[in-house]
Amino acid sequence: MTLEQLRMFVTVAEHGSIARAAEILHKTQPALSIAIKRFQEELQLSLLKKSANRLQLTADGQRLLPHCRYLLRQEKDIGTLASHLKQGHESKIEFAFDTICQQDSFFDAIITTQQGFPQTELYLSAVQRLGAIQRLIDGTADIAVSPWTHSFHELASFETQPFGRFEVVAVIHQRLLKEFNRLPTSSSQLRDIPLLMPQSFDIDLNIEKVMGVVPSSTIRTNDTTTQKGLLLRGAGWGYIPHNTITEELQAGTLIQLVLDDVTSSIRGEINLVREKKRPRGPVATFLWQALTAMATS
Repeated sequence: MTLEQLRMFVTVAEHGSIARAAEILHKTQPALSIAIKRFQEELQLSLLKKSANRLQLTADGQRLLPHCRYLLRQEKDIGTLASHLKQGHESKIEFAFDTICQQDSFFDAIITTQQGFPQTELYLSAVQRLGAIQRLIDGTADIAVSPWTHSFHELASFETQPFGRFEVVAVIHQRLLKEFNRLPTSSSQLRDIPLLMPQSFDIDLNIEKVMGVVPSSTIRTNDTTTQKGLLLRGAGWGYIPHNTITEELQAGTLIQLVLDDVTSSIRGEINLVREKKRPRGPVATFLWQALTAMATS
């Protein structure tokens, strides 16, 4: 069985005519008739039958036709992919982003890149705790969007572009405030309530030092979704990205804390980042330019 046999069978089946199929395939009618006959003999199946002035598929032919079309599409895709790779286009790109970032800020750039380079697989990796920077260092990711501090330049040779801002705020469930006469203004007033906080950061960063609090009772999570779920169940007070709890703050389910003895709001830069020494193909370059244009628009 050959792809050419499949192509001839599909063309005859779609047009119901040896004459029309021969014209489309630039073959003589006798040659096409013989080829179709041999194809059926090879499969030991009857695929076509005459009905009035047309050829129609038998039950076996109807069953086989979709599979033949699939194989022919695969042949076309292989040719397209080969051309894509021949031009130096990457077969795969990984874009890593920290979940603290507003995800809809880069969706358009991802879609535009996919439409421009449909043969390149785009991997989107959502990570927490500065893991996007770690994936760049490890050589896993091509481009990252992550919270940024200039001290990260000591970790590797990075190229960066400003991409936005983030804010992490201290909050507590309104149910836990019932035991207070007024809103707590210091962490000492919250000493009997567990503090929800990250387990650790992938990059060496002392979370207690950043927040300015060393709690006696903690529940440590390793993702924002779990932390939010615990906060909404009144498991404790804690720090969480503001953009993940906007509705809950507006509804009054969660209350933002302003504490005078610890950091209760952490603000910072979000940057577009790539490793300078990593080779850059055309697809990664296009995605970087698309993201940069969004950040500056």
